Amino acid sequence: MHYADYMMLLAPPEQVNTEIKRYKLASAKHIGNFDSMHSKAHISICGADRQKTFIIEPSLQRMAQKLSTIPPIVLHIKGFDFFKHGDKGLTIYARIEQTDAVKRWFKLLLLKMNLKMSITPHITIVRNIPGHQFEQLWPHFAKAQYHDVFKIDGLTILKRDTFEPHQNWQQHRLLPFNNSFFS
Repeated sequence: MHYADYMMLLAPPEQVNTEIKRYKLASAKHIGNFDSMHSKAHISICGADRQKTFIIEPSLQRMAQKLSTIPPIVLHIKGFDFFKHGDKGLTIYARIEQTDAVKRWFKLLLLKMNLKMSITPHITIVRNIPGHQFEQLWPHFAKAQYHDVFKIDGLTILKRDTFEPHQNWQQHRLLPFNNSFFS
């Protein structure tokens, strides 16, 4: 029996990835290497670990049909913000503008994926760093004026073998958003 881990995300275009990478590398100059330093720019939706592939693959096919009924979306990056993880650490991210239309679209996406959760769409720059590193970095991000606009036209599904140590995520499928009625 084959087991795999899956990650579902929204992948911005290369120009956004390049800019986010610049911010990650600049951050590393201040605080040294960090966990999320080499990850590509993305908006995480959810993950599914240790799935039996013969069970999840038909589910992905059904999800593809549901997602094809929603429109692509244009997202706007407006500066930076951060999350606190209790007393343990902080995450700095590029902030996705939260208009009513964006909130409705994400609610629809989660509904079509049959997920009963809410998310704050964002693109992580540095994840879960200690307070002293955050204090070094945040003044730079607080005054940075990063704005960008990009279109998302599908859900990217990454996959890796559950029991292969040190395996990188590979793109498995792209489930397109095909409803052009609204766009």
